[in-house]
Amino acid sequence: MTFKDFMYKGVLMIAVLALIGWLGKYLYLVDGEIDWFRLMLVYGVPVGIPHMFFMVPWHWDLSGILGMMTLCVIVGSLFGSFIAIWLLVRAVGYVIGYPINYMIKSIKGKN
Repeated sequence: MTFKDFMYKGVLMIAVLALIGWLGKYLYLVDGEIDWFRLMLVYGVPVGIPHMFFMVPWHWDLSGILGMMTLCVIVGSLFGSFIAIWLLVRAVGYVIGYPINYMIKSIKGKN
């Protein structure tokens, strides 16, 4: 584990996820309570964009196309919310693991 991994995959990822949560609080807070579906959309849409539009029908009418695109956004945000949880767990692992790895290397280097 390098310092670059610690910064990019650890500290920066936690900062980005915290920024998404802070900016999205106006969307997922309803009457002072968390709306879990909206929270899933706030975290899932930015992370799940590559997984979002896997089926866009061209020979349907407008309402069918919009309905299918809406379904794709919801499914993509569901995938994205689970990916965001995994990114957070991995980032915390980098933030906790790097100092421990550095201490172990410094102890082994002195002996």
